[in-house]
Amino acid sequence: MTVPALAGGDTARSRAARQGLRLIAAVSTGLLLVLAFPGPDLGPVAFVALIPLLLAVETARPRQAAALGFVAGLVFFVLHIWWINVFGYLPLAALSLVQAVVLAGFAALVPATRQLGAWRLLALPACWAALELARAHAPLGGFPWGILGLTQHGGGPLLPLARVVGVYGISAVIVAVNLAAAMALRGVFAARGGGRSLRPAVGWAVLAAALPFAGLVAPGAPPADTGAAALDLVAVQGNVPGIDRADRPDQRQADAMTFANHLRMTRELAKQTSPDLVIWGEGAVNDDPLRNPDLAFGIRQAAEAAGSPMLVGASTEPSPGHFATEALLYDAQGGLLDRYAKRRLVPFGEYVPGGRLMRELVPATNQVGLDKQPGRRLAPMTVDGVRFGVIACWESAYAEDARQLARDGARFLVVITNNSSWGVVPGSAQHLATSQLRAVEEGRTVVHVAVSGISAVVDLDGVARQETGLYTQASLRAAVPPRSGLTLYARFGRLFELALVGVALAALVAAALLRRRAAPPAAEPISPRPQHVSTRGGS
Repeated sequence: MTVPALAGGDTARSRAARQGLRLIAAVSTGLLLVLAFPGPDLGPVAFVALIPLLLAVETARPRQAAALGFVAGLVFFVLHIWWINVFGYLPLAALSLVQAVVLAGFAALVPATRQLGAWRLLALPACWAALELARAHAPLGGFPWGILGLTQHGGGPLLPLARVVGVYGISAVIVAVNLAAAMALRGVFAARGGGRSLRPAVGWAVLAAALPFAGLVAPGAPPADTGAAALDLVAVQGNVPGIDRADRPDQRQADAMTFANHLRMTRELAKQTSPDLVIWGEGAVNDDPLRNPDLAFGIRQAAEAAGSPMLVGASTEPSPGHFATEALLYDAQGGLLDRYAKRRLVPFGEYVPGGRLMRELVPATNQVGLDKQPGRRLAPMTVDGVRFGVIACWESAYAEDARQLARDGARFLVVITNNSSWGVVPGSAQHLATSQLRAVEEGRTVVHVAVSGISAVVDLDGVARQETGLYTQASLRAAVPPRSGLTLYARFGRLFELALVGVALAALVAAALLRRRAAPPAAEPISPRPQHVSTRGGS
């Protein structure tokens, strides 16, 4: 994994040329990663995206490698999450810089672990996965976006492996493919330059070609529960008027129109057989229906017309002056059965870290509005005797939440989201990709319901069916079979993720010890030349 040396010796000009090639390689990796994710969504590109960076940093010093990794990370994240600038360029810049540091750390480990030899095929992928786990949970609750394994959300031979190793394990395998391919290329360069055998390069190439098919040996998804009837679910996408905030009427009018759309579309279900559950997305009711009699009356009318329980995404005020994002479960008569408050809030989106002090120091943060109050409980709800899990918006990016719900008895999963502030950008497709991974990991159907799109029903193979368009009114109806069996990832996912972190730490320790052993011994100090002492007598 090295940039081939240029002819003409190690002159200043050749060194500058090598640095230029390395910089181009780092930028190329950032751009290739963008192509692998939604919206370009060229998932197979992920298997080669890291090769330019790996070749560039192999012979670099760790500090230089870190700088190149930072460049690659910055290019990737700025373009991947460009849509976040709807909330301002400050969040875009801050998130991109913080996340790029993680890729810088991985790049520094490539030359730092050279002494591990072929063991790097295990060590470096584990280090990548451990770094993804770290950035998914810190700082401020983490940012689990742009996780490499999500590039395989649309299917392919590797995706079924998520039932065993989860999205972070998929990331590790993708890194191993890139690493093996880079080592194969390096072997070819060495063979051409010094007459060495091509056999090692062929071996690495075969491994790189075989690893993407590792999912073919993964066990199948849990079968539907024996004797249990499929639930008839309807997802209502009522839409928010205006593709972006500039096109939208004032907030109060937009909220009223959004609520009215959902009411009308739900009442129309009276013309059909009553479903087992009607689902509205996050923010379909942008006020507290438990405190607003008009909203409560409208929901009751809609539930009675549909003859069905309803799961409604609403903004609530659990106590005076404290606001939350909740999923409210009503019975077919409009009575409240259960509620779930969103636990993972978006920093600088739903609350300002540091509260009043941060708002005073950085006045721009006052654009966030009132801080939301996080929920404390994550537990399945029950409809028609069947338990199901509810996840609100970007909580679907956290694999452990869906895993806990499956272990606690949820037979299917519902993700309610809004996404209407983003406009027509890849953010909605990137969000849907997280639900696709959760469906495969847990062996559960995921009903992904957005107020303005994209809504879809995700099967156990990760395929999103009945996808809606953005900023359209649409409804989905699907028969969802309950499942109680657990995948290996649902049972042992936390242990596997801890094992990845353990391998990464062990690799770092081993690399440090080997570097110390390989370091040349310190030179003996040169003693001053002794003075000649005369043995003759003298005065």
